[in-house]
Amino acid sequence: MMAKPAWAGFLSAIVLTFICAGIYAFSERADVAKATLSEVNTIVGVDTNTTGNTATTVGTIDRCVSVNPNSTFYIDLFVKDVTDLNYWEGALKFDGSIVRVTSLDVQYFLATTPGSDVSPYSDPIPNSSGSWLASAFDYGKDPETGARFPESGSGVLARVGLLALNAGTSRLYFTWTSSISGVILRNDHDAVIGDRDEDTYFDGLVFNAMVVVGAPCPTDADNDGFTNVEESVDGSDLLNATSTPEMCDGEDNDQDGLTDEWYDRDPVNDIPDCQELLSDTDDDDDGFSDVLEAYLATDSLANCPGHPYHYAPQYPYHSAWPLDLDNSGDITVTGDVFNFVGSIGTQYGDPNFRRRLDFDGSHDISVTGDVFLYVGRVGQTCS
Repeated sequence: MMAKPAWAGFLSAIVLTFICAGIYAFSERADVAKATLSEVNTIVGVDTNTTGNTATTVGTIDRCVSVNPNSTFYIDLFVKDVTDLNYWEGALKFDGSIVRVTSLDVQYFLATTPGSDVSPYSDPIPNSSGSWLASAFDYGKDPETGARFPESGSGVLARVGLLALNAGTSRLYFTWTSSISGVILRNDHDAVIGDRDEDTYFDGLVFNAMVVVGAPCPTDADNDGFTNVEESVDGSDLLNATSTPEMCDGEDNDQDGLTDEWYDRDPVNDIPDCQELLSDTDDDDDGFSDVLEAYLATDSLANCPGHPYHYAPQYPYHSAWPLDLDNSGDITVTGDVFNFVGSIGTQYGDPNFRRRLDFDGSHDISVTGDVFLYVGRVGQTCS
């Protein structure tokens, strides 16, 4: 595959500037009411940038950190939009030849309320096993009522220190070990939070990440056409090119042992909804066929992030409307169109190729085939 010339990124930026000016000048605003969303699903995961994170705040979530060998760095295990959390448990998976766990601090989210008494439990530290189990429980109780102090909202579950040992790339996955099949969240009544299939484990979205020791972070670590951000949001493996975001095709695309999991709202006769609706070539009527949305790894059953017709555990982050690249529910130049800067002229296999931008499925990113789809649509919202 021919590599993109060095000047192509600069040229694409110039082209986009003129295109965006034209889009603003000639587009007609379509004020379609956004969906009123009554619930935000809980999300847990790894944030490789602790800046902006506190006991009650989760800032911008980063999926990759670049560090030097023999340096200590910190990551946060976080939770977003949880209700009445009193206990959490999970395992951090990593490459023990590249990094080592050196510290654990759980005096954050669970310790927010005065009177909380949070105790950590973990595998031995320092740890280079590659699968390190950690948990925390708030034993605190109101002395008069005996009630516990569960926490609701968002914040840091734990700040974990790691030592970079050798050059290389390691996963930083908040996921499972041989004895733990997933993250466990429990409330003050010991009921499991976010467990749809009643196996005691959290079934919502878990953001995973990675560390690169001795080199910069790549945009697409496994060169499968999906960025690290896109794969982290959809739960596929950032470092495995055969693990891609789940789509409605009867296959286990992300190789997590489940098939079409994001598309199965209320199956009839044990058949996932997406399979029942495949006779309609554009189930969500967003102008992109189901086949094309499968290629883009967008939701073929919803035309807007968090659409009430679609039960998506990763709401509101899942990709539903192909043109809505930042999953904001509206089309903007800065949030969506400018994603093409640096990618125009690339083809499948090129370092800067993003399959998510290949709206016409041609395996190359072009102005006429892809960017021009935004003409007349800037300012539109979905519902």
